[in-house]
Amino acid sequence: MRVRLAKAALCAAFAFSLSGAAAAPDRLPGGGQVIVVRTGAASVAGVSLWYRAPSSGFETQPDPGIGRLAAAAVAASQPITGTPLGRFVESVGGKLAVTSYPDSIAVSALVPADRARDVVRAMTASFFAPVLTDEGLVIARRDMADEALYRQFSPEDALGDALTAALFADGPGHFPALGKPADLGAIPLARVRSYAERAFRPGNAILVLTGTVAPDVLLSAVPGRADATAGAEPALVQTPSLQPAPVATSDPERGIGLGWTGPPIADEREATALDFATDYLFRADTGTVQKAVIPTRAAVTGKFVTYHDPGVVLITISGGDVDAARTIVDGALANLRKPLDAATFAAARAAFEYHILSDIQTPGELADTFGWYTVEGNSDYAPGADGLRGRYFAAAGALTPAFVAATVAKYLDRPGAVVAASASQK
Repeated sequence: MRVRLAKAALCAAFAFSLSGAAAAPDRLPGGGQVIVVRTGAASVAGVSLWYRAPSSGFETQPDPGIGRLAAAAVAASQPITGTPLGRFVESVGGKLAVTSYPDSIAVSALVPADRARDVVRAMTASFFAPVLTDEGLVIARRDMADEALYRQFSPEDALGDALTAALFADGPGHFPALGKPADLGAIPLARVRSYAERAFRPGNAILVLTGTVAPDVLLSAVPGRADATAGAEPALVQTPSLQPAPVATSDPERGIGLGWTGPPIADEREATALDFATDYLFRADTGTVQKAVIPTRAAVTGKFVTYHDPGVVLITISGGDVDAARTIVDGALANLRKPLDAATFAAARAAFEYHILSDIQTPGELADTFGWYTVEGNSDYAPGADGLRGRYFAAAGALTPAFVAATVAKYLDRPGAVVAASASQK
């Protein structure tokens, strides 16, 4: 009963906060999309630029990590006039972040609401006509080397990279989004600049404004360089491996990764069903698997990542008694191939809807959600689009125990990827 009451209270706040959400993206001066999601909870604004672009580059010979490197280098480079974007955002009291995924790049800033116009102008000026300098590239390489150092101590990240590489025979998902520092150091400035000029053009941009922002803030966006023929990049092709071979790796601690390809983002019913299934099993603190593995002292994660085509289910197990935790995970997946009883399902679906709502409350969370679903090609399916009446919550409300079980069986009975990580010797 406490969950239902909390959900009802949160739904009321959520409906109010998204009452001004744009029903459909408008256009930027250079042809790109813009989405405005207004909230009034705090004097904070989120400003994000998303691009559909492979993190490993557009060339036949891949450069893993070049997307993240190019975006970070642009943000760190001194423009012809003015201040580097990263330094400018800091000067107005904000924080800039560059993130990369196999098929997209995001440049995001959380800033005081009264400086949103200035940040929109500075961000679009920096990226719609990108300037890259040797100094900016050095800074970007240094920052990425630091990030890679921390990442190598994350079993979840290491297993996840190995899983996606095994699941895809080619395409962006086959390569790590971050890349190795030594490899990044070998990519010349000219190649990074060529990537930036193609990926970051205005027609390929999605500008997401969230938080306490006025609709006319988007008017601060600069048009960028003229290129009427260059629209958005097409959806990126991913070729799944038909029979993924088992992969052995060496990590700081022993672990196991399990992965499967799933439905595309266009199949909203099946994608939502796998979102529900992974939430029910693996949600931190509440997932049934998370509770069951406590005695094993293993760290377990599980998620469905909603990509354009196909999505992926990724499960990682590391630390503690990995074998015992694997047995629990396998049993839970087998049980979910059969329909849950009505009472259990109703409670799980209510909790699932509550979790989705709780994950899209802040300007940063909203920017990530709307940017992700738009760059993957289905902005109307984003949780929160059209408030609680939108397509995501309609799909969640229409789930049934039989449909969830059938969807789990359909995808998880297919050949999947298995990664076994042995503890590295120091």
